[in-house]
Amino acid sequence: MDVHVSIKAETLFHLGPIPVTNSMLTMFIVMGGLLIFGTWIARRAKEVPSHSQSLFEVAVQFMMDLVEGTAGKRMGRRVLPLVGAIFLFVIIANYSGLIPGVGTIGVWRTPAKQEEIESGRVIKVFDVASSGGSTSSLGSKPADAEAKELVPFLRAPNADINMTLAMALVTFTVVQIAGIRAHGVFGRIKHMANPPFLFPIEVVSELSRIISLSARLFGNVFAGEVLLGVMYAMAVAIKVAIVPLLFPVVFLFLELLFGAVQALVFALLTLIYITLASEGEHVENEEHGRTGAPATVSHAPAD
Repeated sequence: MDVHVSIKAETLFHLGPIPVTNSMLTMFIVMGGLLIFGTWIARRAKEVPSHSQSLFEVAVQFMMDLVEGTAGKRMGRRVLPLVGAIFLFVIIANYSGLIPGVGTIGVWRTPAKQEEIESGRVIKVFDVASSGGSTSSLGSKPADAEAKELVPFLRAPNADINMTLAMALVTFTVVQIAGIRAHGVFGRIKHMANPPFLFPIEVVSELSRIISLSARLFGNVFAGEVLLGVMYAMAVAIKVAIVPLLFPVVFLFLELLFGAVQALVFALLTLIYITLASEGEHVENEEHGRTGAPATVSHAPAD
């Protein structure tokens, strides 16, 4: 069994000038599924919750406690929709790569055909024709496929650096907006330049977060895909009793654990960065909320 994992997402077809890759297609499916599930839960919400509503409320309450414990009640509730959405999207996107058929069902293409599709010169959705041989869309290698590569229809979104980079840029933008909203433009600069000689280091630190957030998530998800591919190949090569069945299962459970951890890490880092950028504002708001309006002391005239 040959193992082929492409580091970049393969282009399936073009919508005008926009190339649609297999990871982008999976991303749209994940987003659509989350929107449908959220709409369904919202419309079926009752005072006495059902089992599905109770499960959803437990997840929301867990995220709310986590966010409020880190950023405070006022700021926590303000950023909860963003942090919760990031966590749900990342964990479902990570788990989508473990669904049977994702990454394994596709079409065999020669590298030349794939380059033509990526450059936009081929407008067909799939070009599966080959001279003198048969093709398969279920991952089984055709007889003349020595020079062909399997292009899967679906791929885990976070196994594409473009997806993780886009989420990291969203986080970076939200962090800067939160900092400017809390301190103003000059206040944000002053906040970063305290003391002044640290300002260049702070700028580099802010920009490096884009690389760290995107590379960490992409690296873990892509490494998981490679690991599973190697384990499946080894299991098929062993062919001893039930080893081919049980051997990859252990690594599937590990991927479930790592997928949840990476989603939680990305969401928590986003929360921490926003909290650090707007620190001072939520603390003052919390103190003001506890103490209320400042008390006035009236001095009675002396007798």
